[in-house]
Amino acid sequence: MSSFGDDGGTRDGSDIADVTVRALDPIGDIRGDLCEIHRDEWELAPRPVQWTFVNTKPRVLRGVHVHYLRWDYMIVLDGHATIGLKDVRHDQKSFGHKMMIEVTGDEPTAVTIPPGVAHGIYANSALRYLYGLTVAWDGSDEDVGCRFDDPALAINWPSATPLVLPRDLDLPDFATLLRRYKAMLIAPPRNAPL
Repeated sequence: MSSFGDDGGTRDGSDIADVTVRALDPIGDIRGDLCEIHRDEWELAPRPVQWTFVNTKPRVLRGVHVHYLRWDYMIVLDGHATIGLKDVRHDQKSFGHKMMIEVTGDEPTAVTIPPGVAHGIYANSALRYLYGLTVAWDGSDEDVGCRFDDPALAINWPSATPLVLPRDLDLPDFATLLRRYKAMLIAPPRNAPL
């Protein structure tokens, strides 16, 4: 199952500018399957420079965070994920738009999330995925976040009571995320790459 849209409806991916959802085509034979997960010519986003393998327990919600430099890639290997997104880029026509993307390991799919799109990942089941970054994590692309259940975020997660890290429960409201993201664009952190 791979679908995307606003609260479960299937869309063409244009709800939020630059978010891409690409079905991947496994090639199978008697040995099993082979599936390409990235080609520069697909031009989904800038080339990832770091890949991370993530193993998540059921009912865990990671986020909600936004980056100001980095694009994220996500490819689910096993399990079922719901990715909630909201555009916080004032210069985009999709500012304020939200999307829910459902991805599973049964139907390989690459999802790319541009800078300026707040996102969280909910594990509907045990979840294993590859997470690609276009800027290697070193703390310079500090992310800001907000509570997953803030009404202004307006994302209807599959569970109202997910497992969330205490630091994510202590995040501020969505209005504060918007202010902090705007401030990062005006005055990037001192350790940000030039």
